[in-house]
Amino acid sequence: MFLHSFWKEHKSIIKYLSVAFIGSSTAWVYYQINRTRHILEHAIDTSVLQNMDQYISKEETFEDEIVEIEPILEFKKISTFQWLLNNLKFAYARRLLAMARDNDMYFKTKAINGLAHMNYLDDWHFALIANMIDPRTSVALARTPNADRRLFLEPPYRYHNYNKDQLINAMRDFLISVHEKSQHPCMGYFLSKAFVYEHDSGHIVDNDSSSLELSKFIQSEQEVLPMCLESLLHHCSVEQYSKDIADLNGLPLLMEIYKRYSDDINVIIKLCQILSYMSDNRSLLEPFCKSGWIGVLSIWAGHEDIRISIPAARALANLDVDNDAHYPNNLYILHPINRTKKSQDIDVIFVHGLLGGVFFTWRQRRKGLESAGFKRKGKTALDEQVRTRKTTKEYLQEITEKILTDDFEFVWNDIPLLSSENCTGPFTCPGEDFRFNSPPVDDGTYTYCWPKDWLAQDCKDIRIIGINYDTSLSMWAPLCPSVKEKLTLDERSDIIALKLKNSGVGKRPIVWVTHSMGGLIVKNILSKAYHNNDPNLKNICLNTRGIVFYSTPHNGSKVANLSNAISLVLWPSVEVQELKENSPQLKVIHEEFLKITKELPIKVITFVETKATVVTAMKFNFLLVEPTSGNPGVGEYFEIPQDHLGICKPENRYSFLYQKVLHLLKEVKDSEQLIQNRN
Repeated sequence: MFLHSFWKEHKSIIKYLSVAFIGSSTAWVYYQINRTRHILEHAIDTSVLQNMDQYISKEETFEDEIVEIEPILEFKKISTFQWLLNNLKFAYARRLLAMARDNDMYFKTKAINGLAHMNYLDDWHFALIANMIDPRTSVALARTPNADRRLFLEPPYRYHNYNKDQLINAMRDFLISVHEKSQHPCMGYFLSKAFVYEHDSGHIVDNDSSSLELSKFIQSEQEVLPMCLESLLHHCSVEQYSKDIADLNGLPLLMEIYKRYSDDINVIIKLCQILSYMSDNRSLLEPFCKSGWIGVLSIWAGHEDIRISIPAARALANLDVDNDAHYPNNLYILHPINRTKKSQDIDVIFVHGLLGGVFFTWRQRRKGLESAGFKRKGKTALDEQVRTRKTTKEYLQEITEKILTDDFEFVWNDIPLLSSENCTGPFTCPGEDFRFNSPPVDDGTYTYCWPKDWLAQDCKDIRIIGINYDTSLSMWAPLCPSVKEKLTLDERSDIIALKLKNSGVGKRPIVWVTHSMGGLIVKNILSKAYHNNDPNLKNICLNTRGIVFYSTPHNGSKVANLSNAISLVLWPSVEVQELKENSPQLKVIHEEFLKITKELPIKVITFVETKATVVTAMKFNFLLVEPTSGNPGVGEYFEIPQDHLGICKPENRYSFLYQKVLHLLKEVKDSEQLIQNRN
């Protein structure tokens, strides 16, 4: 009652006092803004800039310097409101940066996503923010899709004024330091051959005439630097040496090579692989960030060449401290390459065969683009397929507009010639599904890695890992002196299994996709893991839900049955010797595998070639894996009219070779979802 009566009596006075208070407060804020602005404006004597014309001759314009000064002069034209708004935006960005360092992953992720897409700041704001971002946050931003590139530190300019001779000498001195630190014999051999001149032929490692003769062929920058990178790449591939480049401050030197050869794809590939090997050691995160490589890796992760994008994605994933999974040498993350909010339901692991690799085994098959056919419902004979020589895109458009009705079904191409009785397909797709784009849409583009480009789109929430390992046909192939002999199948299986465990494989359901010798390695991994006392290794076997074999020689191959005389000449590698037909070792591995399939719910799908493979070097045709060896005797079995190299390369997304794998993954996901719902 008292307040009410006081308000009625002094109402006008209170109003005047309120208006006066608000007005004086506004005036005070305005005064402070103008005072701050006045201080900033007069921090530099702009009269010097205005009178600069008298110091510039007519022949010299100094355009670069004037461009640098223009932002300072433009500052005077910014309105008070705009100036205040820009500072509020910058303050918000700093707040996001502080939240990005939070221990709570939810707030951290929100803040990083906000930072990645704050395109409302000026360039100088981004420059300040980039210098304030810590290495951990920088990697998180690099693994965020479409992050603004201005958020990453610019590379240092340490060697920018070097001419080509100085750059080669700097690389030479650096390699000598690397050799002195590691005493790696391969590095010493390279130095003795590449950097030998007539006046100092004994300066580096040894003194022989062959070194001098070889050096005469590699005196140019274009020849020396790629060879230096190749030597560094080999050096980093040995795990105990992967840290040497950063320890000897070689990252800025590599950055200068990148700047000068940014258009040379071969140089970029080698640089990216070097950084990928180095990323195994997370202690190198800070040197990576300071030398500007985080921003470059972020760009490379989206490169169209998989020889660059896949190693770059692996490097960023390894340097990401918040990422639990670690991908050691020879393991590559194919999907997801960016940070994702969703967890992955299953792991899909691709293992290539003899002389294969992640970068070329899983390519799309290059061939005349025969489209899949169609048949009338109720008809079972595949000889009614109608095939054309048009591209898949043109073919689908034609049959959708003119022919395709509910009475027709679409038949996948690469249809098997023969299959086992328990096969379930699918061999066809209902025609009406194509009207609603139910099957994957083929845009006609070629893919160099169908697991990365196709499976990632057609089957959501999966993690795809590619395993890479070196093999050879002969022991005559040059070996690193640090490696005394080639690895056996058993030793290789142990190494890969350990690396898979370190990358978190075994914590979720697994589907393996293998080609040739890769299937033998996977069977051996599962057999050894099943009897292992380490629960993490054992789970690799227990959580396996499916295996796809593309022409795996379960009983060996006749091609490896070399006579004693031929063996003395060819000196076959350990890998070839172990692939002999009816090998006792392969028999033991397969028997153990069959026992596991009887005890665990593992779905097995097998594709076997029926066409001979042309060996170009010898101009012979070989059926590398015969049906009797390629049939594991369990699961679904298909004989495909392809050769050994083409059977793991689907012609397009409508290929049975691809659709069967996709169908298996979806089946495994659905089964796991049912189990979770029951629990």
